Amino acid sequence: MRLTSKTLTLSWPKDLKASDLRRWVKDQLSIHGAPLRWAITSVNHSEQDHGPVLEIEAVLIE
Repeated sequence: MRLTSKTLTLSWPKDLKASDLRRWVKDQLSIHGAPLRWAITSVNHSEQDHGPVLEIEAVLIE
């Protein structure tokens, strides 16, 4: 077992409700490993109206 730290920048899909955000973030993190701990550390709005951009910091089990 190996722990790694990763920061991801993800665009929040326009059709995704806030109530479904947790599951979607966990699915995105699982591409990189099993999420042990994670947090949304910032939310920024893109200048081209692509919706919010999330910065996620995570500790993953590889």
